[in-house]
Amino acid sequence: MEIKVNIQSKHNGKFAVNCASSNKTFNVDVSKDTSLLEGPNPLEVFLSALGSCISVYAEKYLTQHSIEFKNLKAEATAEFSTESPSRLINIKVKVSTDAKLNKEAKEIFFRFMKNCPVHNTIIYTKEIDISVE
Repeated sequence: MEIKVNIQSKHNGKFAVNCASSNKTFNVDVSKDTSLLEGPNPLEVFLSALGSCISVYAEKYLTQHSIEFKNLKAEATAEFSTESPSRLINIKVKVSTDAKLNKEAKEIFFRFMKNCPVHNTIIYTKEIDISVE
């Protein structure tokens, strides 16, 4: 199954991102004037994809195992490396829930969340094919 997004420049550091499979659009913005931002920057989108994917898997696990919870949230953080190449380092995702999980269940929950496709892509993809037409 191919997943496809189309990104179109709106100029001045603004981009429209269209998610083809869901037909949803959002803006990515790297404008210098933060008062004119129309959306998150690419690094925020990257971290939100990781944190959201892990959250989806967390909710899926709790629901599939009929574990009650009222609160489930994640916080994704990273630092921008000062060394070349440009990248994020010290990426962390902290998941918080009020679900009652004993030590064994918490370990299984942790392993399940780490199977989210975004996390696996980061861990296992060695190369990305970039081309110019």
